[in-house]
Formats: sequence, C-alpha cells, structure tokens
Amino acid sequence: MKTKNIIIVISVLFNIVLITFVFWKESHQQEMYSNLSFGLQNDLVQLESAIDYQNNNKWNDDNLVLEKIEDVREGINQLMVTGKNAGMITKSQENDLWTLYRYFAGFPTYTGFPNTKLENNEINELIRLRDDLRSAGWGMNLGYSSDWASFSMKIEDLTN
Repeated sequence: MKTKNIIIVISVLFNIVLITFVFWKESHQQEMYSNLSFGLQNDLVQLESAIDYQNNNKWNDDNLVLEKIEDVREGINQLMVTGKNAGMITKSQENDLWTLYRYFAGFPTYTGFPNTKLENNEINELIRLRDDLRSAGWGMNLGYSSDWASFSMKIEDLTN
C-alpha cells in the first residue's frame, strides 16, 4: 500500500513537471516567432531609409527602393510560411501579415532589370509610403520593439 502511494505521488509530480514543461516550451516558441517580426521590421526601416535616400538624390537608382519593397514582401512571406509550418501563427497574426501584404501589393514590383524607371505618380506614392512608415514608427533613428503587439499596432497605423 505504501509503495503504491509513493508511485502515485511520483507519477503525479512527474505529470505536473511534464505539463509545465510543455506549456513553457509553447510559450517560448510563441515568443521566438514573435521575435521573427524583428527582421521584417528591419526591412521596413531600410525601405523608409532607401526612399528617403533616393528622394534626396533625385531618384538616381529607383531599383534600390524596389528591391527593398521586394525584401518586405519576402519577409512577410517568410513569417507566414514559418508560422504555419511550425504551427505558431495565430489567426490574428496571420490577419496582420495579410493586411501588410495587401498594403504592399499596390506598390511597383522589382522586375530584376536594372534600368527600371519609376513614373512621377509612383515616386509620389513612395514618398507618401516613406512618410507613413515614419509616422507608424518604422524609420531611421526610431526605436522599434520585437513583440507582436507593438508590430500589430504599427501595421494598423500604416494601413489605415
């Protein structure tokens, strides 16, 4: 009887430790996924900086901005694929990424040819994008956080 009680106590303790570990691991994975947004936010800051640089230098290299837009699109795709494959993306996070993806779908795409020239209306759209990125909190000399809540708020600011 005493041995049976000891085995039950050990079994209960082992299960508690195991359940705690599983919840901790899940929380840790969610935090890691949330931190992946840091790379995408870095691409957004670089885009803002590239637009500002081109604007100050009479748009001598339009492709630089187009490449940065492509980096942003690839970053969005990477976050979605990684999140889905690892089972870490929430519906809210997926909606945020789709919102950001649709927002950037309206901008010119990088064709791979180095002689792309932007029209005046496209340049004006990109200048507005630069201003919107800065006002949302993505710009040179602006701090940004890696947590998803902050990222989500900035996406909302940018797209509204």
